[in-house]
Amino acid sequence: MKRGLSFLLITVLLLTAAIGSFAAGQQDAGGKDEFIIGWSNAGMGDSWRQFLKANFEAEVAANPEVVKYYISDANERPEKQIADIDDLLAKGVDGLIVYPTVGDAIIPAIERAYESGIPVVVFGGSINTDSLTSLVTQDLYDFGRSQAEWLVDELDGKGKIILLSGIAGNTTAEERLAGAREVFEANSGIEILDHQYCDWSAAKTKTIVEAMLNAFPEIDGIWADSGLMSWPALQAFEEAGRPLVPSTGDQLNGYAKYIVEKDVPAYLYPMSTRLSAEAVKVLVAAMKGEAVDKTVAATFDGMGPDEIKKFAKPELSDWWWVGDDQMPAEFLPEL
Repeated sequence: MKRGLSFLLITVLLLTAAIGSFAAGQQDAGGKDEFIIGWSNAGMGDSWRQFLKANFEAEVAANPEVVKYYISDANERPEKQIADIDDLLAKGVDGLIVYPTVGDAIIPAIERAYESGIPVVVFGGSINTDSLTSLVTQDLYDFGRSQAEWLVDELDGKGKIILLSGIAGNTTAEERLAGAREVFEANSGIEILDHQYCDWSAAKTKTIVEAMLNAFPEIDGIWADSGLMSWPALQAFEEAGRPLVPSTGDQLNGYAKYIVEKDVPAYLYPMSTRLSAEAVKVLVAAMKGEAVDKTVAATFDGMGPDEIKKFAKPELSDWWWVGDDQMPAEFLPEL
């Protein structure tokens, strides 16, 4: 399989005959030429979220029609995100972007925003409502599936593994996990020793994996949905004097650098923070009354060990998200 990082936006689903006219009537900003927008963000708890914000702000700056914007932080709590969305509507925004905490839990708030007559763009994984203007998405089931398929192949279809997920209930974490479990359940030679939610926290991951190492004398592989967890997990193995095992992760530079340094098999599958910039592009077009697609899908290729060697950036911070830094320098996070 050809592997490498790319950001290829394709339109994949046409849900209405007049795709740019939005199901509930022409949802735009009422003929305005200057806009105020709101972004209801799930949280700002790690460096990936900092790059997500940076890409959002860089794209806003590239659209002078947007004269003001608000960003709310739900701190990963769906009840706060519902209140945040209502607050942004009360502020009179002309358009709304939502990065969900728990998709199903916040659907009523998304639908209220859409029914108010403004464009609403949701980005990230899937969402179980058509009451939105556009969904800018990455297939997170495929994300988890691709990682799991690589791990199964690397282990020749047989081995004892641990699973490390992000935040329990979070749409991104749950869809990645569901994709991975589908693969593991189809391979009887794979034994799942344990699964834990690590909140995309390096410190929490290390503590959890240390306990797993004490509990299980043999662990052959690590499925983790992010380098934020696979990297500290491998460090825990090393500190315990255990052999480093094949693992999965994403485009976190520290993880990639560690893999190259230790020469250990790994598979990197990116979750691009540039999705926030694409959401801004779609929202601005919708506010102008232009046709936008109901679904816009970002597609990526994963990377095996040889590609990771070319991908890692030893001169950059461990907390850098490689490939997500294609923006003017003034917007890059300070890490």
